[in-house]
Amino acid sequence: MSTIDPPEELLSAYLDDELTAEERALVEHRLEESGEWRAVLEEVQETRELLHSLPVREAPTGFWDSLLQPDIAPPVQLATARARRGKRALSWLAGAAAAAAIVAVVVVPGQSQVKPAVATLVNRHALRSSVSEEPVSQLAPVTSPVKLNR
Repeated sequence: MSTIDPPEELLSAYLDDELTAEERALVEHRLEESGEWRAVLEEVQETRELLHSLPVREAPTGFWDSLLQPDIAPPVQLATARARRGKRALSWLAGAAAAAAIVAVVVVPGQSQVKPAVATLVNRHALRSSVSEEPVSQLAPVTSPVKLNR
């Protein structure tokens, strides 16, 4: 009992006179030394006074009986429960697949069209370089007319 943090529970037991003589002596010694412990003791005392000042309420008729004798639900057949769970999982999976299909159709854009088509430019380059028999000088025209449309 040398290090006790936070001391709220111990101080509450101290106020309720629930400590042994040795524990009580240790708490009183700690209270003499520590301003923090005295502040916490004051907070615990104020809280207890507030709680004691609350009005006492009576439980509604039949409340305690319902707690002591709860209605017992009928037993669940394991096979039925598993079948229901399987149907729920299957319907959830079908719903998720439908949602994914909708997202794919709506969100995923169609193929973008590049103008002029790159394949056409490559074919033109191959044709020009094969006619002039100088492929290096024909490389520059392949890249210049390409534009991407969005």
